[in-house]
Amino acid sequence: MRTNMHNMATTHPHLLRWFASPNPRMVLLKLLPLIALYGYFLIKPNFPFWSIPVYFGLGIITWSFFEYATHRWVYHIHFKNKKLKWLLEAFHLYHHHNLKDYRVLNAGFLLIYPIAISFWLVVFLFTGQAYTASLFGLGTLTYYFFYENVHYYIHYKKYDKGYMHMIQKYHLYHHYKKWNVNYGNTVTVWDRLLGTYDNGYKDLTLSANESKDFIRYKQSSKL
Repeated sequence: MRTNMHNMATTHPHLLRWFASPNPRMVLLKLLPLIALYGYFLIKPNFPFWSIPVYFGLGIITWSFFEYATHRWVYHIHFKNKKLKWLLEAFHLYHHHNLKDYRVLNAGFLLIYPIAISFWLVVFLFTGQAYTASLFGLGTLTYYFFYENVHYYIHYKKYDKGYMHMIQKYHLYHHYKKWNVNYGNTVTVWDRLLGTYDNGYKDLTLSANESKDFIRYKQSSKL
């Protein structure tokens, strides 16, 4: 992967305020109008209770796969179109080489809203019902916000046990050891199902120092 980057984050960093967020709290503020809009469509007298877990759950599952698919088939593709490269490389490939730049860890308005609205419209066109699209949308937003928190905090602090410890090693293995495996940021299921799971992350040892460089390998001191 290239170290010389020519993208929005390096040439026009002021634009990141529209495409990225400095932390998950700012992400939540940007999600509130969408949550309110979805809530409006859920105010319905004869709302079918059974559809709540169905469509909300489908939204969660869909986002978990979308997270994996975007990471694997969008962020790690070297596009020939210069403008597309200029935009997309400002986030993931730039992030790979600048892990201490927290400006690109979370998405902003111009990434969140087109994706969220597209999901809502697809379900609405398929079902013809605004409330099912909104339930689905709330499921995607819920899991999306969970994803943003996980991605932010596994780069921000070291964890010694539990889920966060596991997913931190899983994700940092992708960053430091093999960028073409372990694309899941919150779950391992899609990597397992689609052949990109590598359990080598279990051999990582995490360390924290003043520069917040968390990773240290048992296999070698430096890659």
